[in-house]
Amino acid sequence: MHVLVIGGGGTIGATVAYTLAVTHPTADLTLADPQTDVTEGHAIDIHHARCHAAHAVGRPAFDDARPGSLEVVDTETGTDPGLVDDADVVVVAASAPRDPGSFERGGRLSVLEENLELAAELGDWFASAEPTPTVVVANPSDRVTHRLWESSSWPRRCFLGYSLSESARIADELARRVDGDVSPADVSCPILGEHGEHMVPLFSRATVDGDPVSFSAAEREAILDAVRSIPYDVIEKRGGDDSSRWVTGRGVALLVSRLLEGGTDPDEPVCLSTPLDGAYGLEDVSLSVPVVLDGDGVAEIVEWELTATERERLERAATAIRDSLE
Repeated sequence: MHVLVIGGGGTIGATVAYTLAVTHPTADLTLADPQTDVTEGHAIDIHHARCHAAHAVGRPAFDDARPGSLEVVDTETGTDPGLVDDADVVVVAASAPRDPGSFERGGRLSVLEENLELAAELGDWFASAEPTPTVVVANPSDRVTHRLWESSSWPRRCFLGYSLSESARIADELARRVDGDVSPADVSCPILGEHGEHMVPLFSRATVDGDPVSFSAAEREAILDAVRSIPYDVIEKRGGDDSSRWVTGRGVALLVSRLLEGGTDPDEPVCLSTPLDGAYGLEDVSLSVPVVLDGDGVAEIVEWELTATERERLERAATAIRDSLE
């Protein structure tokens, strides 16, 4: 079990690496980043987190397993295709530095041009390696996912743009709005579309304890506004050097775990961004749709019936993403 985290020295990359290291103590991790001092600092600390296997308090969590390896690679000095070939899953968290414009709502697009250039460079690197399931976290993730796919010439199924944090956030929002003692674990409301302003919650498929639940038009707009805004509320409270890294780090680690374990239940698709070639009548774009996963990435795109409003919003999301890539 080997995971390559590109951008492993950054806030999200390091959080993903830590979460994977403590949930999969035997996994081998490679953190690739040009900021080697920072990355090595994270690697030392993460390694020591695994060294809690040395005492009686921590040992049971490790089940007597020998901790996996943790390596730091300097991407400033070159990129070896062998690093990708050795990985079972790749996580792309590398990003250009954020500026103050990224701290406001809609700010994911502030690093668009720089991160598209970075995605093209990574695609050139990947093109010399064997296709490997790749989770893209760098923002704006739909666009970065698409550019990385175009540049790599890998199969579409290899690419999964991360967007599960929205599913977690909307579950929390709905759980607080319905009557009774409801856990987010009992709530489902899939989100298609863009990882950003053009996200498309499928209120037509929203359920609580498996039963359909409905909201007024005003309530739906308020819920959508809350889910769009909360990441920037977190940044405002924490400061611009931080982010909602815990929900993202945990979500990415769970997704990587499912890929390493062979995929997801075919009856329970999850919404992730992937390059489309006709699904939902859309092509030449990457955006979130329901997918079933196997160990190689996307095994199937599931086409749900959408309301007229949901389909219109999905098409609007596709247009916004395409237009920004031209």
